[in-house]
Amino acid sequence: MKFLPSIKRIFAGIALGEDDLRYGLQLATAVVIAYLIPWALDLPEGFWAVMSALIVMRSRAGSTMGEGWGRFKGTLAGTLGGLFGVWLHTRGMQPAAATLATIAGMAFIAGIFPVLRSAPITALIVLSSGAIAGQSVWLVAGLRIVEIVIGIGAGMAVMLLTPGSRSAAHFERDMLALLMDIGEQTRQALCGSVASADDKEEAARQMRLRLRRLSLLGASADTEHGFSVEQKNGAPKYRRCAHLVSCIAQDAALFGRLCESAPELQGDPLWRQVARAVPQALAAVGLPREDQGNALTALLDCVAADADAPAARLHRLLEAPVRLLAGDIQSLLRLRQA
Repeated sequence: MKFLPSIKRIFAGIALGEDDLRYGLQLATAVVIAYLIPWALDLPEGFWAVMSALIVMRSRAGSTMGEGWGRFKGTLAGTLGGLFGVWLHTRGMQPAAATLATIAGMAFIAGIFPVLRSAPITALIVLSSGAIAGQSVWLVAGLRIVEIVIGIGAGMAVMLLTPGSRSAAHFERDMLALLMDIGEQTRQALCGSVASADDKEEAARQMRLRLRRLSLLGASADTEHGFSVEQKNGAPKYRRCAHLVSCIAQDAALFGRLCESAPELQGDPLWRQVARAVPQALAAVGLPREDQGNALTALLDCVAADADAPAARLHRLLEAPVRLLAGDIQSLLRLRQA
């Protein structure tokens, strides 16, 4: 039992959250359903349904829907290719040559159209239909396609019917938390907090990861809400929101650069005013509409009028990033209210 301490050390750092537990239960439920349906219908080799359910399931409903739809289209294309390969077998073509030619052709098509990446796998499944003795190759091929579709349907149904799987609510939560953190980081920078080069690099890396996660959540939320075509004024709503948050993060980063280029101005009252107004404006995205307007007005008031001569340089330095940030926040608010 000398290996037990090593196993404990491996699992000691794993922290399971509510999302992890829910996703595990969803996978297990989908596997059971995908197996029981073919079993109840007395279909052979029900594990094809189980495999399809595991392939299409993701941690969010929108991602699962997108993957399931892609898998379904790949299944249709692969079925046609596989049945063509089966026809070649029945016409006397050497089986290995027919299989290789069919799979190579489907792989070529999948390379051109990535959404059909499951087509070669489906074609190979169909081409192996002769493995069941005493059954027509055409019948077994059809049954395997039915089982694949059952698995896709089971995975999508479990994800859609499970509370807490929808991406929109998670998107809103993550977006507001990210904006709050951007505001706090900006406040610390404007207040003269000095971070080491390693800390800055780590903070930048974490910000990139969170922005990427937000973008993926936005794509999933758009899928859930049926945003399959672009709106008149641009890309689908949640992805546009994620893009604006990325722009806001870049705008806020300008303040940190200003702190590095003009540290002697950090004690100025205008500097302190901006340090208070920026996080308040970002936090206001999650507040009622009247409070949002007040916070944005306070931010723009920082650079609304020409400064006195002693603060003229600071006013010029801060005006551009403040207006850029306020403009992106206003765009985000209008988009969320649309």
